Order: sequence, then C-alpha cells, then structure tokens
Amino acid sequence: MILKIERYDSDQQWWMFDNIRKISISTPLLRRNRIGINYDVTIFDTPKSDCECEDEVQCNRCEKYLVACCRLTDYSEILIAFDTLAYLCNDEGKTIEKIIANYKD
Repeated sequence: MILKIERYDSDQQWWMFDNIRKISISTPLLRRNRIGINYDVTIFDTPKSDCECEDEVQCNRCEKYLVACCRLTDYSEILIAFDTLAYLCNDEGKTIEKIIANYKD
C-alpha cells in the first residue's frame, strides 16, 4: 500500500510512503500534549492556533493530528505524525481510504 500525505505549508505537494503491509491510524491527538514524543516522520503544516486550553479541556481551536503506525513489507515499523489530509492507496495508486486530520483553510 501507499500512504500519500498532503503538504499544506511548503513548496511540496505530497509526501508518499510505499511498501506498507499494514497500517493503523490513531484517534485524533492534541499537539500540545506531544512533548517528549518522537516520531519517525512529522508533518505539521496547519498554522499554530491561539488555543490556551488546559490539559483536560478541549476547544474548537485545539490543534489536532493523527499518527499512522505503518508496518512495511520488510516487517519494520515507522510512525508518521501528520496534521493534514492523507490518502491510503493500493499498490496501483487507487484510493482505498481518505484520512482527515485537518482541512486546509
């Protein structure tokens, strides 16, 4: 499978990851709680918000992101954190699933 992640804030259009055997997508996570978490790839392109919520509270300005845990065909795993839009495609490039963290404003 192929994971195709849209870039919002750069001169690039997409990042693509190939040779995916299995994939798991997290529930939406809040960016303010990611201190100390290391991902293999991080794509954070949505603008910083003025959210000042406490840890247990969530507002409509909180910045959300998703994490894709990908097992590759060689059985290694990578963690990809992103806050944009992604497409999971089969090996021929046909879309299987649309994965939305945030739409571009």
